Amino acid sequence: MINDKRVPIILVGGIPGVGKTSISGYIAREIGVNIVLSGDYIREAIRPILPKENILHNSVYDAWKPFGAMTDETIVKGFLEQGKIVNRSTVEIIRRAIANGEPLIIETLYFIPDQIKEILDRILCFYIDIPDRTIHTSRLNERQNYTHFGSPGQRLSENLDKYDLMKRESIRQCNLYRISIFKNLNYIETRNQIIDHVKERVKATW
Repeated sequence: MINDKRVPIILVGGIPGVGKTSISGYIAREIGVNIVLSGDYIREAIRPILPKENILHNSVYDAWKPFGAMTDETIVKGFLEQGKIVNRSTVEIIRRAIANGEPLIIETLYFIPDQIKEILDRILCFYIDIPDRTIHTSRLNERQNYTHFGSPGQRLSENLDKYDLMKRESIRQCNLYRISIFKNLNYIETRNQIIDHVKERVKATW
């Protein structure tokens, strides 16, 4: 049975380097959430139980490969196919948090509202974007100094064109579902906007 007492469950979306990890941690400290999960870790937990030929064993920017030539369409298709697997687990994690009455934050690249629509009305979600390519590349290359200490961003910035296609699909779906999108051109300003948004929603809803 689902616990009827609502608690804050927050889903934060965005491609690498937009500030998902640091902003999620900040929100957790500000509103007292003890569980923060990464979509990357959800994916890594799933991989060992899948056959080696499963698409989830590809990096997301190489997930187009099972579908033929690399095109905009196959890049997005690979992203969506991986998302179907990761988001099945994400939905079940959120269901468990709802049932247990446990506040939770998940930050994820696989922000695909169509794939989680059955729980959208029970959570607070928003998307973070950096529309300026120069700023985004700089943030990716610097992120190992702040959050991803063993994961240099150069490999990711080299694939930013592919990530941009994934971002466009996520933003397209955000617009369909009227999900808030925050442009993170100034980190402190954006972080403050987001925490104000979250506190307002939490106060109103939970």
